[in-house]
Amino acid sequence: MLTSDNFKRNLAQFNELIAEGEAMYKAIQVIPGELYSPAGYGIFSEASRQAPERYVLDGDYDWEKWQTNYKLLLEKVIPLANSQRTSLIEAFSGYGNLKTNLETHLSKLKAVKENYEKGLLISSQSALGSFSLEDVSELLRRVPAGLRRWTWEEKPRTKGGTPRQWYIENEYHVQNLLYFLLAAVFPDIREEEYTRSVGQKKPRVDLEIPSLKLVIEIKFWYRRDRPQKIIGEIAEDTSLYLAQGSPHEQMIAFIWDDSRRTEEHDLLHSGIKRLPGIFDVVIVSRPGSMPDNTSVINEPDNE
Repeated sequence: MLTSDNFKRNLAQFNELIAEGEAMYKAIQVIPGELYSPAGYGIFSEASRQAPERYVLDGDYDWEKWQTNYKLLLEKVIPLANSQRTSLIEAFSGYGNLKTNLETHLSKLKAVKENYEKGLLISSQSALGSFSLEDVSELLRRVPAGLRRWTWEEKPRTKGGTPRQWYIENEYHVQNLLYFLLAAVFPDIREEEYTRSVGQKKPRVDLEIPSLKLVIEIKFWYRRDRPQKIIGEIAEDTSLYLAQGSPHEQMIAFIWDDSRRTEEHDLLHSGIKRLPGIFDVVIVSRPGSMPDNTSVINEPDNE
């Protein structure tokens, strides 16, 4: 559900993009085309012609970045079910000139903003098109409820069938579970994506939702691991994934507690929340139906 704070935040982004776009429009310089003589000799030669005008953006403006922010904002506010969604979001840098492209972008941006302010987009907004950071956190916190129906059979459910037990033994299994949950809601979700380099370091995020500028970092809390290890790893991750110039702004840490150390959860949660850039922390314990030794064979040999 779109909260009042999110509505105001999106509206502020509209105003910022429109103001920046109008400033760029004023900064466009028109350079007249030069005269040139077409090929030809004698009586077959043609009169001199003038090349088309050129448009140059003067000043410290980033046209590509502006287009990216334009697209991300419209992807966030226009419902997936809207029949004009694709045509409204589509970039126009592939044809025309800079001046025409910017005019088209601004015209569409103002039209969408007007409908957004009137509540026309929100009133028709499907659940898939209106999720916020708070909603992502709530979805992740509901994972234990969904695990109630996680397949763990002691005997076949059908005649001649085989009992199935879906083990969760490592971080990759947890990542698959969350991807399955979130991909149905966020079409732009990505996994195992490399992000902008930090010096010689090339970080790779577990899951990201570009439209929300969000990273979801997953940790598998093995029984040998101390809470300090988890905090240290997430602190390092935030410094890399949210470094200056990163497309991400916030992180949700999702921790799978394989040993059900519920007495440690509160302190671990509060500790990680103090790290810069952490939007939320979700800690989920392994279901009681799973035997205690599900991850032993895959547990790393930590010093």
